[in-house]
Amino acid sequence: MTAAQSHRGPDDGGQFRDDRVVLGHRRLSIIDLSPLGRQPMSNEDGSVWITYNGEIYNFQDLARGLSNHRFRSHCDTEVLLHGYEEWGMEGLLNRVRGMFAFALYDSRASRCYLVRDRLGIKPLYYSALPDRLAFASEVKALTHSGVVPDSRDPRALVGLMLFGSVPSPRTSVHGIQCLMPGTYLSANRNGVVLHKYWDLDTSQSAQDGGQDAEREFRAVLQDSVTRHMVSDVSVGVYLSGGVDSAALVALASHTKSKVVTLTLTSDDAALSEGDAARDIAHRFGADHREIHLSSHDFIREVPNFLRAMDQPTTDGVNSYFVARAARQAGVTVALSGLGGDEVFGGYRHHRWLARRNRSIQYLSKLPAWFLGLAIRTGVLYGRLRGREKWMRLSALNSGVGGSELYLLWRGFFAPLQVCSLMGISEKELQAATEEFFDLGSEDPAREVSAAGSFRYIEFKRYLHDQALRDTDVFSMAHSIEVRVPFLDHVILDQVAKLPRGSEFEGRGNKPLLTRAVGDQFVSEAALKPKRGFSFPFRSWMRAHNNDMKEMAMSGGYLDRRAVSALWQQFESDRLHWSRAWMLSLVGAGK
Repeated sequence: MTAAQSHRGPDDGGQFRDDRVVLGHRRLSIIDLSPLGRQPMSNEDGSVWITYNGEIYNFQDLARGLSNHRFRSHCDTEVLLHGYEEWGMEGLLNRVRGMFAFALYDSRASRCYLVRDRLGIKPLYYSALPDRLAFASEVKALTHSGVVPDSRDPRALVGLMLFGSVPSPRTSVHGIQCLMPGTYLSANRNGVVLHKYWDLDTSQSAQDGGQDAEREFRAVLQDSVTRHMVSDVSVGVYLSGGVDSAALVALASHTKSKVVTLTLTSDDAALSEGDAARDIAHRFGADHREIHLSSHDFIREVPNFLRAMDQPTTDGVNSYFVARAARQAGVTVALSGLGGDEVFGGYRHHRWLARRNRSIQYLSKLPAWFLGLAIRTGVLYGRLRGREKWMRLSALNSGVGGSELYLLWRGFFAPLQVCSLMGISEKELQAATEEFFDLGSEDPAREVSAAGSFRYIEFKRYLHDQALRDTDVFSMAHSIEVRVPFLDHVILDQVAKLPRGSEFEGRGNKPLLTRAVGDQFVSEAALKPKRGFSFPFRSWMRAHNNDMKEMAMSGGYLDRRAVSALWQQFESDRLHWSRAWMLSLVGAGK
């Protein structure tokens, strides 16, 4: 299992075992590069052991409150051990800031804990069998254990077609689950119990904190970026031409005078952000590095990309190549603006939902026959014209709430296309959909606002199941640790205290963020059209159409006639390249 994850920790490794547990670890050395940071690590008397992945950004603060414990290293790992001894698991988790996934074994209590950070930045998968509990940072490590059969989960594949990623807690492999964000698992010989210790608050209060609230937010934002830059190895910043990465570079430059910035460029001038990124890097005096990506690079790396993939996803190509670029530039830790759109309302549909809440409520009260007629007409038009967006209107058949609007905007294949690809009925699809939107006791239906409900789901489904998962997998494939300062839970808690809609007050994209940074250059970046690390994937796929189509048609998981029909739509420019890309991935067995 550890060998299957050696790319996640090429610097060191270790094992611990007794008559109850076996713990393994692969180390990517970030804090305290000496052998004293080796894991699995124990407390002073060897009664508590931990294997841990991540970074605790306030570990130095916490260590000062643990003066009665003897520290043998300068690692944040040891703070988790002694913090658990001092405060217990709940007390520890209420105090830590960071991204983490760890297994902690307390031999005195004959108990093992699996723990995941609040947003699910770091992954943790497990299989709870009658006689044992197996866990790892990647699904494929568990399939290498010999404990869990590598058997495809058909329901997970339905979710993949519907969302573009496998909806947690399911994984692509039957019998393996994802430990959900903000959750820890407690296991002993009596079984396993899940405990929720944190959840996202998208409600936002109605009270006006005024300038004091925004001033406090500005301080929290700078503090988060400063803490995320603590490292004993080289740190860089992923830089596109957008406001998120520009803000990161601006804030990072207050902590370090010469920030290393990384940008990917391509031959397509309309998509390449080399010029904009260069201007931002120059403005803040960064040590700027550019790595060019061509069509040849893309097709040559497809086999390596597929090997790196842990679970199938429509995204991740950008993450793979920018992490490869970071490795080539000699960077081990990279800061990313990931999460900025979700936290600061950066997507167009965020503004649309916030401004049209009354209209949505009005639509939900229309007679069912009238709404159904309008939906069926739109879906029929989409089928005749090959327009995916119109076909997704069928998501509104059961209502006009956050879940239905999410499928309309964030859905991948249209529901009818999913039925065709998977060979299932609309009733079967509806049952699967209800499961995927059942997000536990913190159900988004508690939200009065459709906008709040939508954003809650977006954090749980798109951000967690796709953006964060892909970033971790494809960066660690190149042994790169990516940190996401905008997803510090302290920032999210602070944003939740601001008046509803305050993130949209001002010009340009993410005015709350630009006001907090307070730099004219960042404000100007916010006025430009929203972009990210984008590449001409459509033209690259068309250039290698025969190879990609052969991949799509070679698999046995999807209906071949449905795949062929959709590929013809791609060839006639009526299907988005990402859908064709997904067909190729599933066809290749991913």
